[in-house]
Amino acid sequence: MFFSGTASHFLPVAMIGHTELIWIFAILFLLFGAAKLPALARSLGKSMREFKKASKDIQDEIERAEDEKEDRSSGSGDNERLND
Repeated sequence: MFFSGTASHFLPVAMIGHTELIWIFAILFLLFGAAKLPALARSLGKSMREFKKASKDIQDEIERAEDEKEDRSSGSGDNERLND
């Protein structure tokens, strides 16, 4: 979380309220017009979906690599005992 001021005064900067959202939508409406806003929202949704999918794929790959590493480290001890 972002804070401004000294250590004794914590003010959250990243909080967006209703008024700010209204202003953002009004500015977007003026910049892009009513016809382009649905297409803009659709492309934003697709981008967010792709980002979530990619981050989940990366997380799954990391977990799979950790599992393989654990399997190899626990499996090597069993092989040494069998060879003795």
